[in-house]
This record gives sequence, structure tokens and C-alpha cells, in this order.
Amino acid sequence: MARRLKLLTNLSAIAMTGAAALSACGGEGEGDGKAQNSPASAHHGEAEGGEAEGAEAGGEAEGAGLADVATDKAAFLSGLQIVHGHLKAGVELYAGGDRTLGPQHLRHPQAEILTSLAPAFAAHGASSIEPAIDALAAAGEAGAEPAEIRRLESAALAAIAAAGDAAKPSLKDRLIAVSKTLSVAGDEYSIAVKDGAVQNLHEYHDAYGFIAVAIADVKTLKGGDDAEEQAIATALDQAMIAATAAPAVAPPAGGLLAASVIYGAAARIEIAARSL
Repeated sequence: MARRLKLLTNLSAIAMTGAAALSACGGEGEGDGKAQNSPASAHHGEAEGGEAEGAEAGGEAEGAGLADVATDKAAFLSGLQIVHGHLKAGVELYAGGDRTLGPQHLRHPQAEILTSLAPAFAAHGASSIEPAIDALAAAGEAGAEPAEIRRLESAALAAIAAAGDAAKPSLKDRLIAVSKTLSVAGDEYSIAVKDGAVQNLHEYHDAYGFIAVAIADVKTLKGGDDAEEQAIATALDQAMIAATAAPAVAPPAGGLLAASVIYGAAARIEIAARSL
């Protein structure tokens, strides 16, 4: 055990260096496509604030992790977490009275993710979650009462959970999924935040939702031995560190942290998962 922990520490340091370098490289140019920091922000695929570059990058970041969802259980689970993250941000915004960005986030899984995710449901013996997602998004677009939105959200989350369980993932799969989801959150955050300020509110919401869902999923995990319990504890600690960059659906006042905080957490979780 001591040898393993020492290895994790050394690898973590290496990963952090690489993650920080990647973040620095990725940050250049990604914030150039700035969205208006207002409820008028459009869907990712549309020009936000008159420029579409940042918006398109957000959609590409989410789609990049979905290439192997039919064969890679961790990628499949991460895709489900990303769907859930959009819904979480949308429902919170809607409950707070935002009838523009809230419904947009509720619709985004269909606009950006479910087409890529669709073939994986049958491959993993799962039922499609799209009907439940569509019902929730349609209710948001129709201006349904918050209680109805919460009811439909519960149905959508039950469908997401059932799809994930159908894949019969291992603990390692689940932890690697969390790492993948946080990496996507880092990509979204690097588009959203430049020089400590929010340039793209929509992508900030995405990062917040993805991190929050990753934390919630880690909290449900149970290990079968000391090594698994340690890996879960590491994942939770690191996911909570990632959340310091986007602690709430509304960006915190003052200078925001760098995306490397999120990337570093993702790297450490992957190291812990791959030690199992």
C-alpha cells in the first residue's frame, strides 16, 4: 500500500504538470469567441454575442469524449453525466426564474449529445433516455410550473441512472468516467473564463453542471476493499477541488480560478482509478 501511494503521488505530480501545460495551450484562442454575458446567449451551435467560435468549441469538447461510447463503459457513463450536467444547470436556472437559459440547457442534450450517444444504449443493454429528456425540455420551453419541471427532471434522472446501471460498469469504469467528465468541464471552463473573468456564461454553466454531477456520482460509490475506498476518497477530494472553480450556477464575484484546477483534479482521479 505504501508503495502504491508513493507511486500515485509521483504520477500525480507529473500529471499536474502536463495538465497545466495543456490548459495553458488550450486557453489561447478558446476565449476569443466571446458570448454576451446575458440571458440572450444562444445555443452552442449558434453565434453567441455575434461570434460562434467559442460556442462551437464547447460542443466539440463534449462530443470528443463520445467516440467510443458503444464499447467503452467509462465513456458511456461520462456521456450520461454530461447529459445530467446540462439538466442540472437548466433546472437550477429555471427554478431561479431564468426562462431563457434554463430551457436552452434542458434542450442541449438533444442538440449536442444524444445523437452521438444513441448507438450506445442498445450496445449496453440500456433503454434510450431521449423520451424523458425531450419531455423535460419541451416542458421548459412551454413555461411549465417549476413543480412540473422537477417531476420531469426526476423521471429523466431515473432514466439516466437505469441506463448507466444497465452497462454493469466496474468501480474503475465509474471513476474513469468522472475523470472524463471533469476533463470536459475543464474544456468548457477554459472557453468560459479568460483572465479571471467570465467571457461565456453558457459554457460556465456547463462546467458547473458537469462538476456538480461528477461529485454527486462519486458520493454514491462504495468500495469493496481498502484500495477501492482510497480511490473513491481521492476522487471525491479532487472533484471537490475542481468545484472551487465553479462552485455555483451563478459565477462567483471576483477573480475566477484557472481551468488547470479542474484538469489537475481530473488527472489525479484517473491515476487513482487506473491503480485499481
